Amino acid sequence: MNNTVNICSVCHQAVLPEYYFCPNCGNNLKEVLKPVPIINQIGLYLLAILLPPLGLWPGIKYLMKKGKQSKWVGAITVVLTLTSTVIVIEFTFKFLNDYLSQISQYL
Repeated sequence: MNNTVNICSVCHQAVLPEYYFCPNCGNNLKEVLKPVPIINQIGLYLLAILLPPLGLWPGIKYLMKKGKQSKWVGAITVVLTLTSTVIVIEFTFKFLNDYLSQISQYL
């Protein structure tokens, strides 16, 4: 059993370390970590794959949040965004090269 006691910065009352809020004054003692809903994860991953550059900003935003799950979601979103961006660029250059070679054959 952990007998450590913290002190609230507002009312200076003793609080246990596992408390998120001071029971005396209601001061926020530490950030409540919320899980990332699966529908948000799916939306982020689809954004990263289908619209590659747009997935970078939410991915970085989730990377900067506290919590292991948020960091994982952010890392996966950034990796998917970068991967799909590289694939789109490669296909674009291949398409342009094929198109230019066909035009040069007709001229």
